[in-house]
Amino acid sequence: MGPLDRYLDANRDRFVDDLRDLCRIPSETGADSALDDAANWCAQRLRAAECETREFRVAGEPALVVGETGGGKRTLICVQHYDVQPAVPLELWKSGPYEAAVRDGAIWARGADDNKGHLLLRIQAVEAYRAVHGELPIRVRFLIEGEEEDGSAHLAELLAKDPTLTDGDGALKEGGAIDAAGRPALLLGGKGILYIELRVRSMARDAHSGGATHLPNAAWRLVQALNTFVAPDGRILIDGFYDDVRRPTPAELEHVRTLPFEADVLKKIYAIAGFAWGRKDTEARVASVFEPTCNIAGIVSGFIGEGTKTVIPSEAMVKIDFRLVPEQSPQKIRDLVRAHLDRHGFKDVDLIAKEGTRPYRGRMDDPLVRAAQAAAEQEIGKPAMLIPSSGGTSPMWQVCGKRSLANVTLGMGHPNAGAHAPNEHILLGHLRFRRPHPRDGDARAPVVVGDLQGARPRDPDGPVARFHRQRPRLRAGRAPRCARGRGPG
Repeated sequence: MGPLDRYLDANRDRFVDDLRDLCRIPSETGADSALDDAANWCAQRLRAAECETREFRVAGEPALVVGETGGGKRTLICVQHYDVQPAVPLELWKSGPYEAAVRDGAIWARGADDNKGHLLLRIQAVEAYRAVHGELPIRVRFLIEGEEEDGSAHLAELLAKDPTLTDGDGALKEGGAIDAAGRPALLLGGKGILYIELRVRSMARDAHSGGATHLPNAAWRLVQALNTFVAPDGRILIDGFYDDVRRPTPAELEHVRTLPFEADVLKKIYAIAGFAWGRKDTEARVASVFEPTCNIAGIVSGFIGEGTKTVIPSEAMVKIDFRLVPEQSPQKIRDLVRAHLDRHGFKDVDLIAKEGTRPYRGRMDDPLVRAAQAAAEQEIGKPAMLIPSSGGTSPMWQVCGKRSLANVTLGMGHPNAGAHAPNEHILLGHLRFRRPHPRDGDARAPVVVGDLQGARPRDPDGPVARFHRQRPRLRAGRAPRCARGRGPG
């Protein structure tokens, strides 16, 4: 066992406690006090890792926490977030979403996978490298925001306060995954998003359902509008929706088609017989990377409680997210949706745009991607999958767009981790992914290991030790559990 392995094994529990500590902060979208607590926690943790730390704010919105450390000519930007999705419905959790319970070989908490576990992995890797090898040979800059789950609404404005924040040579984006067969999945981009609400008011108030022969029903009106959006095969019917889509090249299509795709695993996890829109397995894989979506996230109208109530609803509302692909613009798609509704006779349907982020897809043939691939394969021992884009959204356009930087994920999530769902968790076994290094002097290894093991403080009075002595004070300042958020991002 080399110095790095001994170092990691010595303090594994401390780094696991780090994650549980951060996951106990209910930093849901819109929970301002808890978001402040999480930002402060991250800033202190960065200082404990010997990072120069700054904080940027806009109009009382969640802080952008920046930490920098290391030297050298190259800069790696670590794009992360401390906010989490709302934990509702709470009754579906087997333990409290902010208890950070340890059971069945996993840590169970909202944000354990998305994204607090991966955020801490990167900070702890910096500590581990420095403790074993000395100063970092590159500059590492952490950009940790508190609005990622709300569309990174103010990130561009925050980054504009110091344009050098996006100067670098590549970006390590949030998240990371290992598939059911143990293969690391390296994502090289993300889809954009447009999140909207459609609202209908058909009458001044609800009415007795005996008048359904002649009184307008808001729910039916909304259903009729929605029926014009998507064809039975899944194609989106909004005029102009696909006009700006960058079509994949034949080489890109062939690459994705040859990637392993665990169709049976997904069907088992979600208890489905087949994929939506009648798509075959290979079609589903290609669509997940290259196609935009129109997804109904939730519908509310009329009486939805226990028992019966015969009523004609006067109001109806639907939440829709469009996942976008390069070169689609959320602003343009919003305008196209409005024009579509008007053209089909639904001028009475109100459209409220809630958030929007552009898609971004980085280069596959880049030194950063090759280094991440080599590191993942060395540590995990299986071939890595290079996936051009995730199905989700992250603010890589704001960070990487100016310089067309490559970006990549590297982490330890798994297909059933439950991100954005009840019972989110990470597997303790994945936190111990590492194999003995044939030469422990390989300086890449400590930076990239997907390993939430501990770093022994080199000095009992140093910054890491001081950080852990401050934990009780941090806990005391936290917001009430399950603070209400603004809604899903």
